[in-house]
Amino acid sequence: MSMKQKYYYILGIIAIIGVIIISGCVQQGKPEPQIALSPYVEFEATVVSLSLEDPEGYYEGNEIYRAPKDSAVIRIDKIIKTGGSSNFDWSSIGIEEGKEVSLDFKYTVRPTKIITIVGETTQSGDTISHTIVPTEITFEDNFFVFRENGNSETETILPGLQEGTKFKTKLWKTFEFKVGKYEIIS
Repeated sequence: MSMKQKYYYILGIIAIIGVIIISGCVQQGKPEPQIALSPYVEFEATVVSLSLEDPEGYYEGNEIYRAPKDSAVIRIDKIIKTGGSSNFDWSSIGIEEGKEVSLDFKYTVRPTKIITIVGETTQSGDTISHTIVPTEITFEDNFFVFRENGNSETETILPGLQEGTKFKTKLWKTFEFKVGKYEIIS
């Protein structure tokens, strides 16, 4: 091995060690997804009343351009647990056992299908790209259907809520408080 080859060999080893050290530092300082750190409350509730938005509010011609702005007055029957990165006072927004509170819904209180689709990942040379699937809302077979980008392909059915329905959900403290997915309980 010539002196020039040894020089490049040593330089290559130093570069590899540098990349390993730097990537280790970057991974250690990498923040977790914000939703994982956000405070949350998991609770069981009963629907007291529903407020459904009229179709004129979310239809444009024959197209649904956003989720209906539905809400419900619910009675908090049981707080199961709270968690997240800080101790948020859930009673400050009315989340207390035995209390009634009005909450908005991310999807709708009506029958809903949430279809999570994985975007396409392609590689061209050294470049890897990922196509994000835009959220699409349609109405099919008496269900509002939400197609969303995600990490795996899943389908979740929310059967819809009525007055007197008991359900369980997890509410996250983000920039808005909206009920997302829920589970009907008896």
